[in-house]
Parts: sequence; structure tokens; C-alpha cells
Amino acid sequence: MPVVVRDLVPAFLGFWREAATVPVDRQLELWREYVAQNPDVISDVARWGGDPEPARALAQYPALLERITANAPLAAGWITEAAELVSPVLQADHLEVPCVSLVGLARSNGWVSQVDGKHTLFVAIEQLPDEASARILTTHEMAHAFQLPLPQTPWPEDGPLGHGIYAEGFATALTAELMPSFGLAEHLWFGSGYECWLAECERLLPVARAEILECLDSEDREIARRYLSLNSGYHLPDRIGYLIGVRSIQQLRRTYSWPELTRWSMDRAIEEMKRVLKR
Repeated sequence: MPVVVRDLVPAFLGFWREAATVPVDRQLELWREYVAQNPDVISDVARWGGDPEPARALAQYPALLERITANAPLAAGWITEAAELVSPVLQADHLEVPCVSLVGLARSNGWVSQVDGKHTLFVAIEQLPDEASARILTTHEMAHAFQLPLPQTPWPEDGPLGHGIYAEGFATALTAELMPSFGLAEHLWFGSGYECWLAECERLLPVARAEILECLDSEDREIARRYLSLNSGYHLPDRIGYLIGVRSIQQLRRTYSWPELTRWSMDRAIEEMKRVLKR
């Protein structure tokens, strides 16, 4: 199970040595040069078709620098440990997982995007506040990095709402099973302090199940954001779709093994989600 980690953090540190003390206009010039040489730095923005806006990140980097330098030598180890944990359970030792450690735009902490046709794991180390968060996050993203390409027809990195509900439920449920020392709320948010959020989600689960069942085939990104992101005051809690996905996968786990769940086509996975949510 080869895991190849490309480390782009030294490129960031080289950029920041030049940019830290210069005027903002010059910082932006240096940033554009740095990104032109390392385009993967903005893949968390580019994957959604957005334009990178570095001003917010440039203002935050000084406060994040201590964390960046502390995490830089540890990231490859966290990623490798995650692969060693996930791969045997999914019977995926044959799969090569390209991975990238980088300093992002102080937005996403981890994601999987297709690079040169391969599902590639990205970890943004400036967004990892401690070792526990890093271990949960890298294991969660490693689950995605295996689940998306293993089916006979690999999954796209994006799709209808059912794609996101299944994939996030799969990664979270697997990580929770592999790392039981952390509570479910920690797995759902990659950190502590979300027990009240989880209780509220559990209370509203019947309402959310019914809504999500009606929308599983929707390709509307606003609908996906409603259940899988920060939803700007929608009547259900932020990211409640993650919990819907976890509970659905846990039900499916009563019948199917992890290797089976990993290899379902996207269509099969969404149909199974519909069956479970109708119960």
C-alpha cells in the first residue's frame, strides 16, 4: 500500500520568508508566483470552481505560523498512519494513494480532489490545531481517498446530494469505528466541543431524514450546502447530513462489510441510502 506524500510546506515557508514583511501589494505578487509554481495550493477553492482570494489568508498567516512550523514535520507521519489504519480494513493494500501536505488558504482542513485522473488526498496543516484533530482528519480523508476510486467505475469527486451523504457517512462511520477513543461528535467535527450540536441533530433526525430522502438525487449545490456545510440559518443544524450519513452506514453495516460498502457504484450507494432512509 504505497502512500506517496508530496510536501509543499517548504514552498510556503520560502514564500513567507519573502512576503512576511513587505507591503500587501508585493505580498500578492509573491503569492501569485508561489501559486503558479504550486497550483495544488488552491485546489480547495478550484475544485468548486471558485476564484482564490488570498487576502484573508495572508492576514491570518502570521498568527498561524507557529502551528505551521510545528505541524510541518509531523504531517507525513499522520498521513501514513491513517493509511496503515484504513487500508487493511478496506482490503485496499494494492491501491496507491497520492497525498499532499500543504499550507492552504485557511479554509478547508482536508479534502480529496482528482489530480491527473487520480483521487488525491490533501491536508492543510494550518487548519490542524492539535494532534487529535490531525489524526481524526487524516483518517477521515484517507477513507475518502480509498472509497472514491475503489469501485469498478470510480466515483467522481462531486455529485448529487446522495454522493456527499454516503461518502461523508462512510468516512465518519469508518473513522469512528477505527478510533473509538474519540466520541462521535469529535469525528463529525474533527475536534471537541460539539456534544450539544450532536444532541440537537439527534433530536431533529426524523425531520432531516425525510428532507434528505426527497433530495438525494439533487445536483443543486445550495441544497448540498444546506445539509453538508454551514447553512446560513437554515432550520436544521449545520452539517446534519454527516450524521444522517453515519446512521445510514451504521444500518448498512449490519448486512455488509467495509470492503463491500467501499466498492459500491455511486448509483448503488444512493439506492441503498434511499432504502435505509425510508425505514
